[in-house]
Amino acid sequence: QKAEKGNLLDFRLDGGISAQTFEGIDYSDRELRTQLKLLAADSMGKRERRPPPTNYNPILQPKKTMVVGNTRVKLPRSLRLPRMEDHHFYNRERLLELDHLEFQAYATLKDLGKLPPKEVIEKRRTLLPGERGQEKLELLDEGFGNWSRSQYFNFVKAAAKYGRDDTASIATELDLPEESVAAYSKAFWKYAPTELKTDEWERVRASVERGEKKIEKKRKLSSLLNKFVNTFENPRKEMSFANKGTTHFSLEQDRALLCAVDKYGYGNWDAVREELRKDLDLGFQHTVQGMNTDAISKRCDYRMRQMEKECEFREKALNNLKPQNVLAAERVIAGIKEMETWEEDAREQQLKGEIPPSLKKLSSETREMMEERIQERQTCISRLREIEIQVKGCKELAEDTRQAIYRGDQYVNYSNIILKAGGARASEDTSKLTAKENLTQEQGMKIAIEIEARINQAVLSVPECGTCLACTDRNSRELCQRRMEARKKAIAAEIKQIKESKGNGAEKKSKGATKKRIREEEVPVKGVGPKKKKLSIKANGVVARGTSQGNKRMAIPDTLVPEFCRRIGAQGTGERMKLINSFVDEHPSTSVRQATFKFSDITTRKKPDCVTLPEPKKGRAFWFYLRPMYYHMLQPSERPKNWEEHAKEDEELWRNEQDSKEKEKAKKERQIKSCKSQAEIKDDTTSNGIDEGDETQDDEPIKKRARKRDS
Repeated sequence: QKAEKGNLLDFRLDGGISAQTFEGIDYSDRELRTQLKLLAADSMGKRERRPPPTNYNPILQPKKTMVVGNTRVKLPRSLRLPRMEDHHFYNRERLLELDHLEFQAYATLKDLGKLPPKEVIEKRRTLLPGERGQEKLELLDEGFGNWSRSQYFNFVKAAAKYGRDDTASIATELDLPEESVAAYSKAFWKYAPTELKTDEWERVRASVERGEKKIEKKRKLSSLLNKFVNTFENPRKEMSFANKGTTHFSLEQDRALLCAVDKYGYGNWDAVREELRKDLDLGFQHTVQGMNTDAISKRCDYRMRQMEKECEFREKALNNLKPQNVLAAERVIAGIKEMETWEEDAREQQLKGEIPPSLKKLSSETREMMEERIQERQTCISRLREIEIQVKGCKELAEDTRQAIYRGDQYVNYSNIILKAGGARASEDTSKLTAKENLTQEQGMKIAIEIEARINQAVLSVPECGTCLACTDRNSRELCQRRMEARKKAIAAEIKQIKESKGNGAEKKSKGATKKRIREEEVPVKGVGPKKKKLSIKANGVVARGTSQGNKRMAIPDTLVPEFCRRIGAQGTGERMKLINSFVDEHPSTSVRQATFKFSDITTRKKPDCVTLPEPKKGRAFWFYLRPMYYHMLQPSERPKNWEEHAKEDEELWRNEQDSKEKEKAKKERQIKSCKSQAEIKDDTTSNGIDEGDETQDDEPIKKRARKRDS
């Protein structure tokens, strides 16, 4: 066929094919495009919304109102919780519980009309009573509500840049006080794994760890470079390498590069670049003048890897040339330095109330030396602890003796105030701790040391207030007031825990008590072994109670006299010794003898007129009635009718009895004095010449002469 010749003005390069035609379909048709859109819309699925992750901690907005008892209560602004985000590190669960109680307390006080004034509420910031209100304030103070989200992100970036421990540089980066940044950093690394989202926490932790690895690498390379450069007197002219390097860099350029890095530090590539550009010796070397920071860092890393190998080779060569005693001395010196560094770190952490670093981080030789030093130090610490316990026990005993003297006790033993090592008083605290646990003295001392360590750690973890006298006076050795309060709370908590553990142990022992097995070597042999102490048993089967406090006057104090009178009662008692024994068993500070004396003082055999006659019992029995002058110590329901009149009469009768006793006592004293004077006269007459064999009137017994006069 003859081809059609087109016009030159219709010249085209598409070969007569439209650009909107594909696989024989012309997509320039508008109707076709509309149908394709409808088909595409029908084939698209419905949009599915994914639920939020379950471990995400949302921002908790403070509740303004709450329904309490079918009424909506609105809290004042000063009582509401603040906005609590995940990076604020509040104890949100406990605060929400306390907030619910706050709503209830506010509603109750409002219904009763006992709401305090607005100024008082704003000052107290809570209406919860006692420990709960204090707990809420402490939990609010523990959080960091004043930290914004941007400050949190900047803190993470600064921690990755300077390391988590460099709080001073982080505070400078954030333009915040170092104390607040240190407190936030401590809370962040403690609570962030649970408070933040898992993905966010992993991202933050990885970022900080990468930054710390870079810092560690920079520190290591800087020390290596400094060590290598200092081996030459003039590094710019004498520095040499085992490997000459590539042809693009000369030895002079490498020397200038490493000297500049040693001057400004590894990583400060901008300062190193400016130093190389200003170097007059490298002014016409365009290879160095045109280097950027990436090329400088790569060339420096290349040379530093070579330096590391070269330094190791030099150290091995030098060690082969050194004698063995010199190498041993160097190892000892390095171990001592390592020990001193470890001790400084351990001391700083202990003063902050933290756990000291582990000994596993030290080398084997240094660890052995440190364990020997700790063992030697522990001997001195144990001796000092023993002396402190002895001094404390002796002071307590001296105070007890002083109080016994003031009370006028019958016997006071002054020989107990001693500082003898291992005495009963020195180990009294430990014996009290281990008495009910069946532990040895060493085990009890170990438990006491653990308790002391826990208390010291709790006290030192509290920061000093900086305002009290102990903090401001450098010469003061007293404890800070804030730490003293924390110490008292810790001691009270430990005492409470010990009492609870003893109570639980006693219950378990009473429930599951079994008979102790006798071993073969413990089988008693007749006639061999210590004799058992015989107990005095009365006729009624009651074991006589002996007192272990012979040097103490175990009289009934005035505070227990009302209880003793109530046991006797207005109707009296016919079981005197049973009442006395039961009273003494319940009050071990008294004795049977003193209780018997007190019983005879406050009772009488004569029945008061205001008391009805009790029912007679079988057999021979004596009845003892409480004297009416002690009726005021009884309960009002137990007092008889018209007891006041009988009490006055009995009080007058008691005075007359006391007067008669005083007169009789004075009469006896006069008789004793007269007898003494007669005995003195007899001694005088005997010495004036009367023979021993002559019998006189003075030789006659005094009682016999008095009997003759009466007859």
